[in-house]
Amino acid sequence: MFTGLDAQHLRNELSESEKQKADQEMYKLLNDLYLNEESYTKMLYDDLGITEDVLNYVKYNGNKALSNLGFEPYFEEREFNPIIENALDTTTKNHDFFSVKGDGYVLALNVEALQDDDFVFDNK
Repeated sequence: MFTGLDAQHLRNELSESEKQKADQEMYKLLNDLYLNEESYTKMLYDDLGITEDVLNYVKYNGNKALSNLGFEPYFEEREFNPIIENALDTTTKNHDFFSVKGDGYVLALNVEALQDDDFVFDNK
């Protein structure tokens, strides 16, 4: 987020013609990056049948980056896999032990020191 605010501040120091040129370059780069991601995504995910979901997420991510820079969304917003969308939601207080998803602090309550015997495994 700081990087986006910093970029907005720097952009505000540009003249109008410099802003126009910078914006053209930004959108050209955005399109080039999207085309690259589209090609790569098709190679990876066509056989799995999830290409559309992945590309919708790529577009979401592009729009999110633009938002951080103070720009309106560029890509049409479409729904993507709810599992991915849920993983992006940081408003939950629930935590998944393996992914450590959530925005609250989890305090371990059952802590005990490791002993050498903890690493002895009998193959019986």
